[in-house]
Amino acid sequence: MTTNPEAATEHESFDSDALQDELTEQGRKVWLAGLGALATVEGESTKVFNRLVDRGQEFEEECRSELEEATEKVREQSDEALAQLEEASEETQSVLSESVNSALEQVGVPTREEVENLEDRVDRLSRQVEELAESLSEDESSSTDADQE
Repeated sequence: MTTNPEAATEHESFDSDALQDELTEQGRKVWLAGLGALATVEGESTKVFNRLVDRGQEFEEECRSELEEATEKVREQSDEALAQLEEASEETQSVLSESVNSALEQVGVPTREEVENLEDRVDRLSRQVEELAESLSEDESSSTDADQE
């Protein structure tokens, strides 16, 4: 078996170049795979971000709607409670007024209407008395004048 030293060196050199080319090619593929992963993550992260923004807007609208509904319900209940309170207050005032008027009537205190009627009568009588007094005064003056003549 003859060994050719040049053939062995050439073969080793060929294997070494092929190995280096293979490693370079594999390194490039790893580099490209990393860039592809980065591009995919970047693209997907934008999609995920946009989906999160959309979901956030939907959630905000749902919460706002629920808050508005709750606010309206509280407002309606408040209005209803105020109406009931006003009605109860009016009923209480009416009952109290009737009770006071009844008690005053039993004691003999005249009602407002009776007092107003009496005031009107007193005013009429006062006018009549004044008219009568003037009439009598004129009659006296005429009599005195007739007696002096």
